[in-house]
Amino acid sequence: MDSEKQKDEIIALESIYNAEEFSYREENGQYQCTFKIFLNLPADYCISYKDFRYSEEAEQKITVSHLPPLTLHIVLPENYPSALSPKFTLYSSWLQLSLLDGLCKKLDNLWEENKGQEILFAWVAFLQDEALEFLNIQENLRISRAYTRYKDALEKAQINQKNKIKDSIEKGCNIEGAKSKAKANIRRLSKKNFVQKYYDKRAIFDCPIGRDPIQSLIDYNEKRNQIEFKKNFYTCKICFVDKIGEHCTQFLPCSHVFCKDCITGYLEVRIKDGNVQNIGCPEEKCTSEASPAQIKDLVSSELFMKYDSVLLNATLDTMSDIIYCPRRSCQYPVSCEPNDQMANCPMCQYAFCIYCKMVYHGIEPCKAQTTETHQLVTEYQEASTEQKLQLEKRYGKKQLQVLVENTMSEDWIKTNSQKCPNCNAAIEKSDGCNKMVCWRCNIAFCWLCSTILNRNAPYEHFQNTSSKCYNMLYHDIPDDDEENDDFFEYPYIPNYELLDLNFF
Repeated sequence: MDSEKQKDEIIALESIYNAEEFSYREENGQYQCTFKIFLNLPADYCISYKDFRYSEEAEQKITVSHLPPLTLHIVLPENYPSALSPKFTLYSSWLQLSLLDGLCKKLDNLWEENKGQEILFAWVAFLQDEALEFLNIQENLRISRAYTRYKDALEKAQINQKNKIKDSIEKGCNIEGAKSKAKANIRRLSKKNFVQKYYDKRAIFDCPIGRDPIQSLIDYNEKRNQIEFKKNFYTCKICFVDKIGEHCTQFLPCSHVFCKDCITGYLEVRIKDGNVQNIGCPEEKCTSEASPAQIKDLVSSELFMKYDSVLLNATLDTMSDIIYCPRRSCQYPVSCEPNDQMANCPMCQYAFCIYCKMVYHGIEPCKAQTTETHQLVTEYQEASTEQKLQLEKRYGKKQLQVLVENTMSEDWIKTNSQKCPNCNAAIEKSDGCNKMVCWRCNIAFCWLCSTILNRNAPYEHFQNTSSKCYNMLYHDIPDDDEENDDFFEYPYIPNYELLDLNFF
């Protein structure tokens, strides 16, 4: 009769709980069951802690959504449930032994109240839904005692390890052997702090020896959040399709959720464009950013390598003490000291000037490239006093002044002169008509259209009705003498055929 009830209870429990929460096996005619009991925490549940050795320090608080599950291991006797209670062991990695002891006694009381009936579901339901309230920790879990024990044991072990190593050095012993002994001593001290003396032997405090209890709870909370996220469904804020969390990704701390397909496309475009800094959440006005681990999970390994490389280069570019080796075959990042003008590449041993990237030239100023002369002059003329000093330190004050003068002269010549169409000499027109004669090659040309004029009849260009400069010999010439404006339309050109040469 009991065996049938046990079997029915096992089948019922298997239908209620999933494989993570419940498992069992039958050995020597007895059922052995294991429950992972995930407690239902209220919103904004906190873990508080402090080191009791320093009373002046304020208590720290951490908000968590999940705590590590309690583990209830059960063996069903042959005459359960008719006569005997199930044998159980209750494990926890965060509840102190006094609290676990109280839970064990409560499970015994529940059996006494329901003796002769199947009790496993009632036990699990109590632990899952009522344990926190029963222990009066339904809003806040204080683990200062465990934290203080951990810190105290850690510091003592570290001091002991240093002393052991020091003694070994003084005695000429093997240092590695001393370290091994010191580690063994850490385990011994840790175990000493967790010895059970007065509590129910069915209550087991199952915290890893030497592990920070606070960090353990933080790590578990993050891991569990990821597991729960994958189980739920979310609406992507880009494609508006409902997808299970396993196919979605979440930005933190904003908690905005998008499907992996949409975010992968978004990341691929950013990385291929080289825009890898501050890859933010696509939600409008959101300041959250994608983490490197998140990006690695979403893009291909080749694309992530590019992301990592571009991000590294972009980060190095923002560091004032990092400069790249100018050799194209090297491009290794080189560290340089403040106020130094020389850098030495540790990869190819190239010593170069940090300003012009050429071979280091000592106290000689950098040579300005022709293509950047105008830009340099403009930068120097518009610079502040401090910026001018920096430029003078790099290029030399005298060289900069000469560049400014030459550039201004070149600009004036470009603005006020034209090039001869024959020899490219600069020609300035200060007065007279638009027929010009080059001072270098003696070629006549039109000032307006740069056409080379007929040496024997240079004015035909302005008299020909088909010319685009027709009747424009004096075009754009200011009227200095109004009385002579209409006297001659063109210069007087004598007709030698009509002249009496004998007259001369």
